[in-house]
Amino acid sequence: MISNPDAAEWDALLAARGHPPSLLQSWGYGQVQQDEGWRVQRVDLGSMAASVLLRGPGPHPWGYVPRGPVPASREALSALVEWARDRHLSGISVEPEAGEELIPTLQGLGFGPAAELHPRTTLLVPLAEEDAMLSQLKPKHRYNLRLALRKGVEVEAGDDAHELHRQSVQTGVRQGISVPALAAYQRRLRWLAWCRIYVARFEGEALGAIMVARFAGRAYYLFGGSSVSRRELMPSYALQWRAMLDARAAGCVDYDLWGSPPGPDPDHRWAGLWQFKSGFGGQLVNYCGAWEMTLDASAARLLRTVEPLSRLAARLRRRIG
Repeated sequence: MISNPDAAEWDALLAARGHPPSLLQSWGYGQVQQDEGWRVQRVDLGSMAASVLLRGPGPHPWGYVPRGPVPASREALSALVEWARDRHLSGISVEPEAGEELIPTLQGLGFGPAAELHPRTTLLVPLAEEDAMLSQLKPKHRYNLRLALRKGVEVEAGDDAHELHRQSVQTGVRQGISVPALAAYQRRLRWLAWCRIYVARFEGEALGAIMVARFAGRAYYLFGGSSVSRRELMPSYALQWRAMLDARAAGCVDYDLWGSPPGPDPDHRWAGLWQFKSGFGGQLVNYCGAWEMTLDASAARLLRTVEPLSRLAARLRRRIG
């Protein structure tokens, strides 16, 4: 066991426990969450590791483990619960990176369903030689990709958070959804071990942008946005293709498209998202979802009462500062 690990030690520890461990358990992601208001406790219990995010004032916070613990096993979950009891947490939530086969284990340990903070369903695209990757694309995707490249859409990799934010805002307005603040993109560029923003341009005009991170042999498509300008040039296909090629060249084995509808349902509100993401030939993965266990009912009730006031006070302090 490692006490007070640094970034390299923690990420190496995760790599030894999971294959691959999730980006959300990495040192850098913990730092991102710390900047966003959580307290981070990195727990090494020998056969199990977990980056636990703590929320709530006082001596009995609530713990949350995104895409963890590592590994996602009965033994690891039992050890995590015992650790939480020993630290007098009011409760613990987990979103293990495991399939639905883990649900009976979670129920048997006393966990109940909870609100999910991350996608329960995603698509994992295997990365291979370029010809093999092209062959796994659906025909319409191959056509759109080749059109983008033939027409001269160029993709650059860098750290232009402002452009990503500008593109995301345009998408948010069209779809009626909220988008992250500029600072959220900047934090990920600062803290994640490898994170880039890809921008698609045609004759100098930015048409779209995505954020991609890599960790432990997997690449993750985290955020994206696009304008309505020159959409007939299919810049979104060029963006994802370039990110996948770069990830393959860097040694990644797959590419997580980070969230998907559960299947090809034309009536689903995100049916268009399924059509776009599934066309890259990824494997549909269903995780077991979010689960929670209350360890101290009175402390949990108190936390639910005082936490909104604590968040309000923190916002006021930031405004004054």
